[in-house]
Amino acid sequence: ASVMSRPGLGFLSPGGTVSVSGNNRTVTFGNPALDPFEADAYDVALEWYFAPESLFSLSLFYKDVKSFVQTIRETGPFNENPFGLPDSVAIAACGTTPGCDASAEWTFNVPGNTPGGSLEGYELSFQAPFTFLPGAFRHFGTILNYTYVDSKVQYLNATGAVVARESLNGLSKKAYNATLYYDHAGFHARASVAYRDEYLTNVPGRNGNILEGTAETLTVDFSTSYALNDQLTLSLEALNLTDEAADQWADQAGDRLSFYHLTGRQYFFGARYKF
Repeated sequence: ASVMSRPGLGFLSPGGTVSVSGNNRTVTFGNPALDPFEADAYDVALEWYFAPESLFSLSLFYKDVKSFVQTIRETGPFNENPFGLPDSVAIAACGTTPGCDASAEWTFNVPGNTPGGSLEGYELSFQAPFTFLPGAFRHFGTILNYTYVDSKVQYLNATGAVVARESLNGLSKKAYNATLYYDHAGFHARASVAYRDEYLTNVPGRNGNILEGTAETLTVDFSTSYALNDQLTLSLEALNLTDEAADQWADQAGDRLSFYHLTGRQYFFGARYKF
């Protein structure tokens, strides 16, 4: 397939924001002149339904990305900004912040098209109920999934020069999910494990860093529900039982902390009644 899609409306918007936080002075604008995403995609899938409610599948894919969109950053005085913004906008954003004015160094973020690159990989999936087991065990089942993706795209600087050839932002090289479930007589339960390899978030990075990314995560979730009768169902859900954090870094070699957000474990109890 030869595919094409428009960039997100946030990228295409002619407007933007001007913000100041401490020593960080940022101007972020859209670009209505962006070209669409374009790629040639090749996919092959094999599926084997070897029993009722059972599946084993393998899919292979390759995508030749011809046009991509990245956020291009450059720094410079606000009074020389490429958007034609008056100095009064910077003065209003600065407020009473010391050392902040239109002649100070600001970071300008604007989306732009890049030459793209390639993306290839495969996905394995398996699903089966354990009907071959004796007694109550026959009501268990499993769903497994593994994905491997290798991507290389070109990233540009403000002058249009290629400064990096790295993985797509937000795309992990390896990821897998494993679920064990039980389903019988109105009682449903499932425990799931989800792993995601580290991935890049900004290329080039901010503040002179070549790369920024997010560390790998392994999360465990559990959910269960029970139908007391045709009208009332009770449910319990537990998320992030491994207490994983969002750990973002700057500079892959130095692994300097950029952002660490710990939400903790979450538990939800619910009841649903049908009239």
